[in-house]
Amino acid sequence: MICSVMKATLLLSFFFITIGYGNAQNEHIMALVDRTKGQSLEIWELSEYALKHLNMKENLARFFYYWITDNIQYDHGLVEEFSQGRVTLREYSKRQDEFEVYDNRKAICSGYASLYQWFMEDVGITSEIVSGYIRDERNNYIDIESDEFRHAWNVIQIEGKWVLVDTTWGTSKHYGTSEYYFNMNPKLAILTHFPEEEKWQLLDKPLSLDAFNNSKYVNKIWFLVGFSDVPRLKSDGDYFYFVFKSNPNPDWHVNLFYSQDNLNFKEITDVSFIKQDGMTYGRFFKKQVFGSRFFKVNIYEKTVEGHKTQTKTFKDVISFKI
Repeated sequence: MICSVMKATLLLSFFFITIGYGNAQNEHIMALVDRTKGQSLEIWELSEYALKHLNMKENLARFFYYWITDNIQYDHGLVEEFSQGRVTLREYSKRQDEFEVYDNRKAICSGYASLYQWFMEDVGITSEIVSGYIRDERNNYIDIESDEFRHAWNVIQIEGKWVLVDTTWGTSKHYGTSEYYFNMNPKLAILTHFPEEEKWQLLDKPLSLDAFNNSKYVNKIWFLVGFSDVPRLKSDGDYFYFVFKSNPNPDWHVNLFYSQDNLNFKEITDVSFIKQDGMTYGRFFKKQVFGSRFFKVNIYEKTVEGHKTQTKTFKDVISFKI
């Protein structure tokens, strides 16, 4: 018994030491990135700089991830020019060359992926560019006949394991986004990213396109604020149940909405949230949403400071159909 307690204590101590070391290491890497500002380094000089200060492959991969997400801006202007026919496809593609991206500090997704690929190869890390499609609040379902939501990201190999990296989506400064898109959990990545090559799902049981389009879209913010699983919709005779693991932070709440046409949504007003054994069950009458196939979820945080109540809301965090 004493040995078991000691073992558990040592494991717990090791866990917190490891977490602390990881955070400290990431801060060190970000500090190295900050030091490059104003140095006017050539692309190969940036590689030399990283290799001089870091040796572990994961740290090198993270350095260039942080550097790109901090220094390369998404080229919305180029996208608009191309859509209006003011830029040829040849010029559009040329601007995504890794050297062009590095010099101009602007890119779309293929340019982000190409630049990251160049750095990985230059420091000896096996890497591939992944082509595919993404979904977000605008498009919960993808059509492979359309190029509108095509996307590119990377996979890299660290200690024999493939790791998913999206430098384009990592540029967002919102709510811990940067950390989320380095070494993405494949089970979470498939909620938004659908690669053309099935193997880059990195799942034991890859999803077909139909299965992807029939699965739930879940925005990263759901996980970043403390929810830890993909919710399920269950039912019995009279009720639907929106089921998920309870958030450890009780200030976060859920609103449910329904629609028959996926355009006009109404809030499901009569929802009873029941907490039991670490799970939350949002129960509502089936008849309230009769004939509806489409559902959306908003989340909000309600906090009280003194006599003041503050609410922070994220809309369209989850979308699904039945």
